Amino acid sequence: MTNQKQFIVDIHGKQYLTVAGRVQMAHESKTLQSIQTEVLTHEPVVLVKATVTTTKGIFTGISAANPSKMIEKMSPYEVAETSAVGRALGFAGFGIIEGIATADEIVKAFPEDTGTIATPPTDERCPKCGEPMFRSQKTGTKYCSALCWKKKS
Repeated sequence: MTNQKQFIVDIHGKQYLTVAGRVQMAHESKTLQSIQTEVLTHEPVVLVKATVTTTKGIFTGISAANPSKMIEKMSPYEVAETSAVGRALGFAGFGIIEGIATADEIVKAFPEDTGTIATPPTDERCPKCGEPMFRSQKTGTKYCSALCWKKKS
């Protein structure tokens, strides 16, 4: 079993699992049967529906890409698909810590509040707290996914 802690991100004092963590959990489970995605609309925004089938039932998630945000403008299908899959997996019961939203969705909604986390974790760990490092979309610099530098100790 994969250590799920590496996929947990602390945002505003709440913990969220990344979509990658949910996908990993689903693949390691004995209940996942399939993950399918479908583009529902292309214009004016990309809207994607994900369907997760498990031995417990069928679960869906929907997500739209916001063309006013740079990463979503550059890769609208990928961003919407990832979020939709994360939501569907959450509804199926994978990786729910404090709610259905994934770390990726929270960051997508509030990048200015979270240090612009918007990319998957790198293979590096924070030298201060040991959590995975992310790469800033704006500057390209790496920073702690747990945002430990923002926490008062």
